[in-house]
Amino acid sequence: MSDVFLTRRQILAQRIETTYGTYSDPNPASSYQAIRLVDPFVGDFGQNMVEVSGGTLSRGRTRPIATVRPAGVTFRTYVHGITSPASGIIYSATAKPPLGDLFRACGMQETLETVGYAGGRYRYQQTADPSSDNSISILCHEDGFDHQLRGCRGNVNFIYLNATPVIAEFNLRGIIGTEAATVRAAPTNMPTIVPPRWIGSGSVLVESLHAVVANANFQTGNTVYEQPASIADSSAGIIQCVITDRVPGGSMDPEVTNASTLDFFNQWRATSGAILQLQTNVTTGNRFTLTASQMIIKTLARGDASGLRIFNTDFEAYERNVDDSFQILFD
Repeated sequence: MSDVFLTRRQILAQRIETTYGTYSDPNPASSYQAIRLVDPFVGDFGQNMVEVSGGTLSRGRTRPIATVRPAGVTFRTYVHGITSPASGIIYSATAKPPLGDLFRACGMQETLETVGYAGGRYRYQQTADPSSDNSISILCHEDGFDHQLRGCRGNVNFIYLNATPVIAEFNLRGIIGTEAATVRAAPTNMPTIVPPRWIGSGSVLVESLHAVVANANFQTGNTVYEQPASIADSSAGIIQCVITDRVPGGSMDPEVTNASTLDFFNQWRATSGAILQLQTNVTTGNRFTLTASQMIIKTLARGDASGLRIFNTDFEAYERNVDDSFQILFD
C-alpha cells in the first residue's frame, strides 16, 4: 500500500524569541509551547517566481527563477485560563495564560500584576512602538514534515458565539526556515482545562449597561508588512515582519432596546465613545475580560433574528489616551 498523509495528523508549537528572527526551537513536549487546536491549521508556504521566456525561438517558456518566499499560518484555538491551585495564588511568572506568548506576537505587551491583588493576574495591552513588539517561532508539523517559521507576528480575532467557548483565530506571518521530513511524537503538557462558555456568567457592557448580544467578534486589526530586502539572511528574501499600523475593532448584533435604556442610534450619530466590556466566566483563574476604552460604532443597520429586531453593527476601538485602545485581563 502506498503512503498516505492525513490533514488531521498535525502538531503546532510556538516559542517566544529572545532575538528577533532567531529560531527559538519550539518543543511540543514543553508547557505553553504546544497549541491545542479547534481544527487543523492552514499553512501558507509560498514562493514567488519570475519567468524567463524570451530568445529561445520557441512559443514555450524555460524554467522560472524562484524569488521571495512569503509564509504564514492560520489556526483557531479556545481561550481559557489555568486551573486555580489550592494555594490561592492564581497566576505567577511560571503559571501564565496558555495563549500569552501568542498575544505578544500580535502587538501586545504582557504584564504580571501582583501588588494590591489577592493572587496574580496577567494584563495584555498594546505595545508603544515597533521596538517593543515581540515575535515568536512556530513549528508547523504536517504528518511527518516540518515547516519552521521565525520572526512571526500577526493578528488575532476573538470570536464570541452564544453558549460556546470563545475562539481565538490567529493569522501569523513569518520568515520560512527549515523544511524537512521529520519524525515526531505526540505533543505532551497541553492544556487540559475546559474552556469557559460565553453564557450566564459572561456579560456585554456598553457604557455600564448590559446589552443582549448573541454574536460578537473583536480583532486586533494589525497591518503586517513582510519586508523584502537583499540583505535578508536566508533564501526567504524577507528580512522581517513588522506591524506598521493597527485598526482594532469588530462587530456585534445587540438586541434593539428602548432609546431611553441604551441608545445605540444616538451613539452612532454622535460618534460618542463608549466603554465596551466582554467578560467570560467568573471562576478565578479561568476568567478573562476584553475591554475597549473608546468603542465607536462605525456602521449601524437594523437586522432580523427570527423575528426579533436587532442591530447589525461594526465598531472600531479608538485610543482614549495612548496605546490603550483595548486590553485583555486574565484573573
